[in-house]
Amino acid sequence: MKYAILELHDVAPYYRREFLQSLEIIEDLGVEKFSLLIVPYFWETNPIEEDIDFILLVQSLKQEILLHGYTHKGKRKISDILWTDGEGEFSGLGYNETYNKLSLALELINYVGLKAKYFVPPAWIGNRYLEEVLYSLGFDGVAYRGCIKELSSNLFIKSPVLTFSNRRFLSWLSLRLIPELERLFKGHNILRLAIHMADIKDQRKINLWKEIISRVKETRRWISYEKLFSKGRFTSPFKGFQSARGMVY
Repeated sequence: MKYAILELHDVAPYYRREFLQSLEIIEDLGVEKFSLLIVPYFWETNPIEEDIDFILLVQSLKQEILLHGYTHKGKRKISDILWTDGEGEFSGLGYNETYNKLSLALELINYVGLKAKYFVPPAWIGNRYLEEVLYSLGFDGVAYRGCIKELSSNLFIKSPVLTFSNRRFLSWLSLRLIPELERLFKGHNILRLAIHMADIKDQRKINLWKEIISRVKETRRWISYEKLFSKGRFTSPFKGFQSARGMVY
């Protein structure tokens, strides 16, 4: 059996309208299991603790919560330009900066009654201290662009992501590449579909997501990170695990 994780990225009051629309889309497609990637202080606006209605909505969904940064805002770096433009929040940070951001993010989501044991860094870009800090704060796993990693065992499995870019030319290019990437990633045991809230502003992307999700649900079973990391499941049903010791993302 092959699996897929459907991820809604950048879930925050900042994207309330897009979030509501994305929920309607996946409900219409019959998807009952998905993961919410929460950013508690997105771009330093609309902190989540000030929006009770939004918090209640997220809680009512009873879906998996993942932490997706604190503000999602980072420095513009030439080395990251292919992947992001100023949203690699943890790229190049030292230990103290990494710890402070994650602590603040955890404090916010815990305060509003949300719990997260898995982390996906904005733009999937980490740093050399990220995993150490995550483990010290009680996280079970972290996901990068090409793999998912269990922090306690230091093992990872290759798991590609289907995602659109939302930057002008790259957005146009990703619209044409996604169908080819879907075919290329067909053989992987775990496939991730990353729907960003900004995608919902583009009807072309909405249409493609509907097509992709419809095809994926015919050949894969939806799974959460929690199920993937549950006792015995992370190592037994899936092939291709490798040691990640010494790896830096």
